[in-house]
Amino acid sequence: MCDDVPVSTPQATRIATPLEQRRSAPAWWRALLGLAALSGAGALAVQRWGAEDLPPWVFPALLFIVSLGLMWSPLDGAFGQDARRLDMHGLFQRADWVRLLVGFVVGLAALGWFATWEFTESVVVRSTVASLVVVLGLALMLAPWWMRLIRQVSIERTERVREHERAEIAAHLHDSVLQTLTLIRARADDPDTVARLARAQERDLRAYLYAGRADPSQSVATAIADAVADIEDAYGVVVDTVTVGDAPLSDTLAAAVAATREATANAARHGIGPISVYAELTATGFEVFVRDAGPGFDPASIEEDRAGIRHSIVGRVQRYGGRATVNSAPGSRTEVTISVPREEN
Repeated sequence: MCDDVPVSTPQATRIATPLEQRRSAPAWWRALLGLAALSGAGALAVQRWGAEDLPPWVFPALLFIVSLGLMWSPLDGAFGQDARRLDMHGLFQRADWVRLLVGFVVGLAALGWFATWEFTESVVVRSTVASLVVVLGLALMLAPWWMRLIRQVSIERTERVREHERAEIAAHLHDSVLQTLTLIRARADDPDTVARLARAQERDLRAYLYAGRADPSQSVATAIADAVADIEDAYGVVVDTVTVGDAPLSDTLAAAVAATREATANAARHGIGPISVYAELTATGFEVFVRDAGPGFDPASIEEDRAGIRHSIVGRVQRYGGRATVNSAPGSRTEVTISVPREEN
């Protein structure tokens, strides 16, 4: 019978060292270094001027600088980590609170020491200067707290603006996009209606996202866009619209917009795509070009009873000192040019 012999099992080879939480370097050596520097500065001052000739405010000033170091050292790091956090208890350790308390007491002692300095016989001057120094000292001691408060106010204002924008976008999407999607689902068997609804919704979203929409009575560009949009919705076509410049809508510009609407309607009824509208407002006039890709016609062969071009386009702008021309030929594109003078306000 053999004795039991302990068998050593090989330990598993460690592939990686375990993660260890690295502690930051102790802050006491920085405090000692600062105290040593201040002590050296005080010794040099005593050696230079002598203890009796040294100004009485030097020692309170050095003591106040020590208090600022004690108070600011834990505040700066803690406030910079999480500016949105309102409570302060979890941001500091016990040693940090001790430093804050000691620094505050030392700062008050330094300010009190300075306030007792009788640097002049005038009580009024001494009281005024001491009060100003005490107020400025307290402001410096509490500077990180004020900075955090200002930062929090800025963050809260930004959050309110973002929340307002989210609410506006959500309301607009509910009032326009969701309702349009519901209509598209209900008219899924009608491709023309679906295309018209999608085009109208695309136009609305572009105007909402990329441009501020002005009132049509105060903007000729908006009036042109509304006129073209009506034609797109009525005939189910796509019209590429470009407008350069803007001005309040006068009677002359309104006549040009109405003529543009009629020319675009003719292109939608009789022409083929692509259809484009280019409007430009200059210092002296307003010009609009309405173009389609065909099939064209002979403007001289228009019958007398066809009043669309003759009265609704040409005659309308002529009554306001403008002119309109139709350039077309059978088998080619058609371009209507509308030009009116700009009224001086």
